[in-house]
Amino acid sequence: MVSLGIAALHGLLSSLSACVYPLIPITTALFGAGQVKNWAQGFMLSGIYVAGMSLTYVVLGITAALTGSVFGAYLGNPWVIALFATMFFYLGFAFAGLLPLPLPNFADKMQVKKNAGIGYPLVLGIVSGFIAAPCTAPLFGALLIDIAAEAAKNESILPGVSQALAFSLGMGLPFLLIGGFALKLPKPGNWLNAVKVIGGIVLLAAGFHYAEDLIKPFPDPSMAVGLAFVGLFLVVFFTILAEPMVYSEKESSMKKIKKTGYLAIAGFGLFLLTTPLAGVLSGQEERAGAMEWRVTVSEGLRDARSTRGYIIIDFWADWCHSCHEMEKHLFHSEEFEAFVKANNITLVRLNADLDENGPVASRYDVRGLPTLVITDSKGEMIYQIVGFRNKVATMRELEYVAQKYLVK
Repeated sequence: MVSLGIAALHGLLSSLSACVYPLIPITTALFGAGQVKNWAQGFMLSGIYVAGMSLTYVVLGITAALTGSVFGAYLGNPWVIALFATMFFYLGFAFAGLLPLPLPNFADKMQVKKNAGIGYPLVLGIVSGFIAAPCTAPLFGALLIDIAAEAAKNESILPGVSQALAFSLGMGLPFLLIGGFALKLPKPGNWLNAVKVIGGIVLLAAGFHYAEDLIKPFPDPSMAVGLAFVGLFLVVFFTILAEPMVYSEKESSMKKIKKTGYLAIAGFGLFLLTTPLAGVLSGQEERAGAMEWRVTVSEGLRDARSTRGYIIIDFWADWCHSCHEMEKHLFHSEEFEAFVKANNITLVRLNADLDENGPVASRYDVRGLPTLVITDSKGEMIYQIVGFRNKVATMRELEYVAQKYLVK
């Protein structure tokens, strides 16, 4: 029950991300135009809409369970990360009203007929679930990896699917409330334009953070704090230039071009401002490398044979955000150091992007990043851990491997 509650909370938090806001016009278009005469009917139709969204996430959960760790590769693929970054950039400008948002326009063109049945809101809910997917990737992606890992242990897929359902219901709660009270939504005005500008800047900053995962960390850690002040100036100055409290139904092309530039710079400024914040909130500093890593499997096998121990192979890549999180929160922890020493383990680190490591990744069926492969001194795989959620969960799984498979 606790895991279901946490999954639902994660869904609710995901629904509060700024990029979910563009889905609100879909709901208001669905329940507007005088079609909803009372709150009960609004809740009924919005419930069907939420059921459609839930169906999307449950199907993704079932797919993750049936395909195992392949979802780790999907969520860590650089092309997918680039797609997410592009979607955030587009949604940022669309949120601010500078670019068209296809799905709401599509919803406006389709007429909600009286007694039209459940098909229309159900289909819109399913499509909306996919549109919201990039916003849920950080939390729901971790849940998908967990479902895949549990299924890989030959356990029932029902617990994982139940978590996916709980996540989707938490995600759909605001839409359920919006549908029930759609007739009381305030009219557009200056306040809504301010929301659009601020929300667009947040989305653009998220796009820059996604794009950052494709290259080396930027800005440089030694310059991050100083650039954060520069970012604060850019956010304030260019947000003011974008005139967030000035509402106009029609804007000239030149004004839209200027506003696009202002928001892009403000979004980049917010990116600079929030970059060092993640390190502060984590409350954890990296310690200088107390662990010694080998760079080839042959070196690891040589050491493991001499000590009659085991090997942990870490498959990683520069663009993999979760790989950097694992490095920071797991590999530099005292718990992991103690585990390595207690179980006589040799550590090997392989960059999955290098062609020379391709055969090794294929041998151990590495499908997602990060992946930890535990082998014996002969190189035979004992266990595989795909993805990284947090230090506690990964250490729990490593302790499970040690108790069941490693002979001390």
